[in-house]
Amino acid sequence: MPATNTPTTLASRLKEIYPDGPTQLVPAANELFGKRLEFRKDIPAGEKIRFDVQLSGEQGFSYGSGEVALLGAIAQESAKAEVVGFSVVLQSNVSYDAISRAKTSKQAFAQFNNSKYIPSAESFRTRAELLCMGHGRQGIAVVASVSGQVITITPGSWCSAMLLTLKGSTLVAHTAITAGSQHNGDLTMGAISIANRTITVAGTADAVVAGDILFLKGARGASPYGLMDIANNTGTLYNISASTYELWSANAYDVGTSALTLGKASLASAMAADKGCNEPLTMLVPNKAFQSMVNDQAALREYGANYSKDKAETGWESICFHGASGKLTIVPYAFAKEGEAVMFPERYTYVLGSEEMTNEVGPGGDILFDLESASAKQMRWFGDFTVFCEKPGYMVKLSRSDGLALHT
Repeated sequence: MPATNTPTTLASRLKEIYPDGPTQLVPAANELFGKRLEFRKDIPAGEKIRFDVQLSGEQGFSYGSGEVALLGAIAQESAKAEVVGFSVVLQSNVSYDAISRAKTSKQAFAQFNNSKYIPSAESFRTRAELLCMGHGRQGIAVVASVSGQVITITPGSWCSAMLLTLKGSTLVAHTAITAGSQHNGDLTMGAISIANRTITVAGTADAVVAGDILFLKGARGASPYGLMDIANNTGTLYNISASTYELWSANAYDVGTSALTLGKASLASAMAADKGCNEPLTMLVPNKAFQSMVNDQAALREYGANYSKDKAETGWESICFHGASGKLTIVPYAFAKEGEAVMFPERYTYVLGSEEMTNEVGPGGDILFDLESASAKQMRWFGDFTVFCEKPGYMVKLSRSDGLALHT
């Protein structure tokens, strides 16, 4: 027998002590959903939300002196944008015994609230954040190569924070964003190697090849539109054709084959100015690219810094400068793919729909169901929304022509 009592030998006499809630390790970024992209509750959804959009001016001008021959009227062109939300539903099961134990005391309820209710709400908000960026319809990554169950992702489409957030999710591989074909069936994402840019999947992946796009199951063509959907659009979006009306199409800036710099960002913003933008723009860039730009900004010189012998402090949380389009604010964004950045006008870009996020439908209508074949209830979160930009011509997507990351 041991000579000294230890926590192990006294286990039955010691109380189990828990902190207030679980430590949250899952990456989260609340930069867009409900923050930079406001949910417009003042615009009722109805069947569709319709906007009249003027796409050209009146052109019936005549010129001369004396008695001027009139050349006739040429009317302005306008179109009606039609916006509908897309449903997003999160299912979360809770066993009867967990619910029962949560009723025993305030502490037990708090523990249940912290371990189940709050994480499910955070999961919904994080998924909505990814969708607002456009990762639902554009896909979460592009395949570079496949070796058995290990899939290597291209440098430009890799996003560590997003993939870590999606661990355990079900993926599907398609040959294109729209149309095309699906390769193999469901793939469950397991181990993620940031150093090697790989994900390990469960499921048959022998038909998945380089160039395939990985999507969240069910999101391809059915999830809310996001910023990158608008920035990449060359066809019809919200009932208006970008190929017919240039002002309805965003701009694409080729960063070239070297890292993104402040000078390139300034030139990219001038593309928005060429379409009439004299409006503050927000630019979301991958974390590493932002850090590279900070390093580039006068070798980390801190303007207006106060000297302190105790510590050296420099750097920026965001970079702001003025150019041809007006004020440009550059912000690091954890859920941006490493090879993509996007500029957009916050004032004209927002979230529309019938519901931002709720676990109730109607007065007192909790979305809580008894499962038919299990002693558990299912809690559901629901949203009905999409991102809309009144002036897509003010948006700019930045990427490298070689498909590599913006910081390299």
